[in-house]
Amino acid sequence: MATQTLVMDAVEQLGLRVTLGDIASSTGLALHEAKQELLNLAQKAEGHLQVSRQGEITYVFPPDFRSILKRKEQQDRLAALRRRLWGGFLYGLRISFGILLVVSIVLIVLALIALQMASSREQDNRSRSRGIGFYYFPNLWIGNPFWDPYPYYGSYSGRTRPRQPQKSELNFLEAVYSFLFGDGDPNANLEEERYALIGQLIRANGGVIAAEQVLPYLDVEPGSPALEYEDYMLPILLKFDGQPEVSEDGDIVYRFPELQVAASERKPKGIPEVLQEKPWVFSRATPGQLTLAGGLGVLNFFLAAILYGAREEVAAAAGSNAFLAFIYPLIGFLFLYGSLFLAVPAVRWLALQIRNQGVERRNRVRQLWREHLQHPTEALLRKLNFARRFRRQGVVPESDTIYSTDRDLIEQRDYRLDEPAFRQLLESKAQQDRPETEQVRKPRPL
Repeated sequence: MATQTLVMDAVEQLGLRVTLGDIASSTGLALHEAKQELLNLAQKAEGHLQVSRQGEITYVFPPDFRSILKRKEQQDRLAALRRRLWGGFLYGLRISFGILLVVSIVLIVLALIALQMASSREQDNRSRSRGIGFYYFPNLWIGNPFWDPYPYYGSYSGRTRPRQPQKSELNFLEAVYSFLFGDGDPNANLEEERYALIGQLIRANGGVIAAEQVLPYLDVEPGSPALEYEDYMLPILLKFDGQPEVSEDGDIVYRFPELQVAASERKPKGIPEVLQEKPWVFSRATPGQLTLAGGLGVLNFFLAAILYGAREEVAAAAGSNAFLAFIYPLIGFLFLYGSLFLAVPAVRWLALQIRNQGVERRNRVRQLWREHLQHPTEALLRKLNFARRFRRQGVVPESDTIYSTDRDLIEQRDYRLDEPAFRQLLESKAQQDRPETEQVRKPRPL
């Protein structure tokens, strides 16, 4: 920040139009440091560059560049705050479903208790025993998630203790969201992975491939019209700047000149033979977390169903009980929430089975294309032989560098001095000068 202030002060003192030399001489900064600060300031403060006929670069800044810079800094801070707030909102949304589940269960339990107490004042012991049966409801569910820390794993009566539960990246509230909505697409970066593998394949083959070699990484069905004209190669040609090469027999291979050059010799990495899509998983939560979330969902549904069935009794008792008067308008929502809490994961599970069938089919098709490559036809062999003519893997040695941006222009070597013609000129000049030197140094006779 102090360096930026120095540059800003120098820009103002020099009249808002400066060169790199002006800033370096006024501030005492090194050339590369002054250049970096000038470029940053020009970008942030809406400055611009002027280039003269001789190639000199001048930086020009608006008179209010400080105000512009301050406004942009405030905008950056507000943008960062918005990102934090949005992230907090999304996290709050994720955990809200778990909180709502617990709140729903608590409200329904309290409502049933209040209803039981209200009915006990008006009915006799026999009618009360035929009431809503709240006290008997917990026994209808196998395992109570509130008191049994290991549901479905057995009791404490001398049986084998459960295995150590798996560690999860999610807390309970996040696990409830994961139980409901999953954890997103496991193949979200599939396209980036696809083209990264294709680029490695091209480089491993000397920058030249036949179209059939990329099929194990694409989604091309057998019998597709794209196979006849090799249309699936067009996006690859555009992405990697490739060009077709045609043989005398009409075979086409594809050459990518930019992928035939490397900065240094590198050991070839192993390339997966087939692009594998990952299957969709129901949730990243542990089995224990899923069991607890599902068990609480079932408990919540049954409690909501009981309360929904007793809504007329709740309405009758709402006049004398403020809590029941508060709960009565929410009965429909609580029952709907309890139903959706179980319906959404069930529907999602069925959808994942169908989606994973598609993933498995695409993986099988890619594997089929790989098997075809392992047993090539005569036409494919002819293509591969033709492609070998164009294979090349050049290396650009560092000794061939004539300019580098990590040094200022004044520090760059004059690589013309290394040219053979210049060295030959120096040697010939040295040979011409050598006799004259020897003649001057020869002693005179007495």
